[in-house]
Amino acid sequence: MATIVARLILFLSICCAVVVAQPGRPDDQRGWERIEQLRKVRLIELLDMKEEQSVRFFTRLKEHDGIRHQLMQQRDQALDRIEQLLKSNAAPEEYAPVFQEVNTIDGKMLTERGKFFDGLSDILSVEQRAKFLVFERKFERELREAFREAQRRRHPGEEQ
Repeated sequence: MATIVARLILFLSICCAVVVAQPGRPDDQRGWERIEQLRKVRLIELLDMKEEQSVRFFTRLKEHDGIRHQLMQQRDQALDRIEQLLKSNAAPEEYAPVFQEVNTIDGKMLTERGKFFDGLSDILSVEQRAKFLVFERKFERELREAFREAQRRRHPGEEQ
């Protein structure tokens, strides 16, 4: 059960990072800021946090997001190296160290996520932490669906 939860958390973290890392128009930054503000407002309401609790929670969340972003950048760099190896028809043994690097980074991401979540126990109650996990899953799904819908509107008639 713990392995399934850990994999789900890693998957959601990666999905979130992939969505955030998508390049686009210059005004996209404002769009991401609005999404983050919506996320914050919904979390404050859902978790029924007091002001001090909210400040502590979002400070910790911001720190976690920063670490996660750094790890995603490292992972992207490793994947860029794999892409270069593919383009250059590299020998099979050249891939192994980069594969190991990606696995190591994935492990660090999972460890960081667990550390962040466990560290919330001094800020949020058990029920609030449970609501937070369920909220993240639901919010990620809604975000992905909104992107799919936007893509369908931009490119009607194309299969996604």
